[in-house]
Amino acid sequence: MRKRCLLAVVASGATAVAGLGAVPGASALAATAATATAVPHGGVLRVIMPWDKIPDNFNPLLPGGTSSTAGGTGSLLYEPLMYANAATGRYTPMLGTAYSWSDGNKILTLTTRTGVHWSDGKAFSASDVAFTFNYLKAHNVVDASGIWQDGLLAVRATGPSTVVFTFSRPNVIALPFVLSQLIVPEHIWAKVATAVTFANHKPVGTGPFLLKTYSPTEVSYTRNPDYWMAGRPYLSGVTMTASKIPDTVLFLNSDYAVTYQPLADPGSTFLAEDPADNHIWWPTTNLNFLYFNTTQAPFNDAAFRRAVAEALNNSAIALRAYYGAVPAAAGPTETGVTNGQASQWVPASLRSLEWSYDPAKAAATLGSAGYLEADGSLLGQQGQPLPVFKILIGAGWADYFSIAETVSQELAALGIHTVIDQEPYAGYEKDISSGAYNLAIGWGNGNNINPFYEYYYLLDGKTNTDWERYKSAKDSSALSSFETHASPLVQHADISTIERDILTNVPVVALTGRPNFLDYQTRSFTGFPSAANPYNAGEPPDAFNGGAEQLFLNVHLK
Repeated sequence: MRKRCLLAVVASGATAVAGLGAVPGASALAATAATATAVPHGGVLRVIMPWDKIPDNFNPLLPGGTSSTAGGTGSLLYEPLMYANAATGRYTPMLGTAYSWSDGNKILTLTTRTGVHWSDGKAFSASDVAFTFNYLKAHNVVDASGIWQDGLLAVRATGPSTVVFTFSRPNVIALPFVLSQLIVPEHIWAKVATAVTFANHKPVGTGPFLLKTYSPTEVSYTRNPDYWMAGRPYLSGVTMTASKIPDTVLFLNSDYAVTYQPLADPGSTFLAEDPADNHIWWPTTNLNFLYFNTTQAPFNDAAFRRAVAEALNNSAIALRAYYGAVPAAAGPTETGVTNGQASQWVPASLRSLEWSYDPAKAAATLGSAGYLEADGSLLGQQGQPLPVFKILIGAGWADYFSIAETVSQELAALGIHTVIDQEPYAGYEKDISSGAYNLAIGWGNGNNINPFYEYYYLLDGKTNTDWERYKSAKDSSALSSFETHASPLVQHADISTIERDILTNVPVVALTGRPNFLDYQTRSFTGFPSAANPYNAGEPPDAFNGGAEQLFLNVHLK
């Protein structure tokens, strides 16, 4: 599970999610299910994506995922057990309907949905789920989450709708990797000898659509008439077109309804062009951070780091970099917890530790810690001039260049002088991972719907994503506790411990949100996600977690 960051879910003990109507965050599905006959059916939703070309491959198990598999494979044809919504921190059950932990959180029992059929008419059952996971074990090159290398001992179906996962140790953090796994049919895949070379040109899935036509620039899907969700999908089809046009011209002047791109200045270039029908859903499922290399002075000093945090105007940073379309990190999100998680995971008792933009306070914090300013430059605690520090970013990253420029200007007001160091991605990744930097602008690596996974990748020294290299025995203990306890009370206490440390010792500074970029038009279709109805987190159709599937199940003709 340590190999890559998947969307996670809020782990809890003996949790039952028996139906869509009972699941918080699935309101769009639940609300319209009862009135599905009143919703207009038909219409082909056209999606344009910034792809070079579409792979002629529909294998949902490929470790390359979106780079090697046609868009729509994991959002139209195949389904996970549950979708975890990073924008809300809640589940939508799909092929799985309930789960519970037992035997000291070493056994996970999953209930699968009944009445589901594969697109070739064969019945879906718990055996398909058990087969999928055991296939990953036998073909470990496609075990992309590494779940079999992280404590999973056995998976077996104990009934037509019950699957039991046995772990070698209490392992509640394995839950998201189980639930987000796309499931394949045993009667097809049992005959697939080599997973990585199987192009799956005749895909058989449980999803709401079937493959219709393929070309390197466009793939079309048609409605699955036997889909298990009554009345769904509303659409008669979906087409996905590949285009590398870097601006909004093609999207604005076409019948494409959906794209997933960080449109430049969307307020003026897109939203203002047609305020009634042009919309964006850019939920912040991640954050952009200022990373300190805490193995170097003065970044090994918590007082210095806090002064930097107090000197940064995150509102100005977000406005310049994202034109107001992405929020600044402020208040509870200074802990590194995203907007959608903050109300659930950041207690009010920590509010007094938050900082705000206050250059005078930043200067006072530095002065109290023994740093003095002379002739416009900050001196170290021993009176020595501080060097000019480099702010590492990737070359050509316009948003990060803007962020770095603003950070540099605001630190200069304290006498801290910096230059921007732009490197090609390979160099950037190497230097930030190896600690060959002073300051860096980077993203969070958890990308999940509870804060554990963000903090794990940030603070656990066993990963190569603890870019700031900060060590804390209390944080390590809290992470270990969270891994083994399913109790929400324990989990919230563990996260609160880490949040307190982040706000007190400031190993990183959260700067802005980091969203998914869903842009859509409602001239012909409606039912898209929004801040008022955040039923998905804006995931693109080439993601493998079921998020985009929620859009294709909800959108319909006006």
